[in-house]
Amino acid sequence: AGNFWLKGLEPFKFIDGNECLKRLTEMDGNVDVVLINQEIALDNDLMLIANIKRINPDTKIFVIAQKESDKTKMAEYGADEVALMPLSPTDLSDKLLLLISKSKLLERQNDLV
Repeated sequence: AGNFWLKGLEPFKFIDGNECLKRLTEMDGNVDVVLINQEIALDNDLMLIANIKRINPDTKIFVIAQKESDKTKMAEYGADEVALMPLSPTDLSDKLLLLISKSKLLERQNDLV
């Protein structure tokens, strides 16, 4: 979490997907990006990606996958970004910032139109 703080990100850690959904609901979905691992993303009972998007369709979802073949599946589920393990903390925080920046840039462009 220290690397995230240094990059200006405020991380929240949840024990499981249900806690994540509960806290996102409490925060009215006011979250820029949710970082989840592949195992939680693939939990069909939880359907975490779909439920996060229901809370706030603008929340970006970043999944860390274990295999190349899983990247397509995560994208089909609705993940905005998928990266393969291993991933250094610096690379991860840089990718999260890039995803947030792209999202904010698109918001500004839409406001101008």
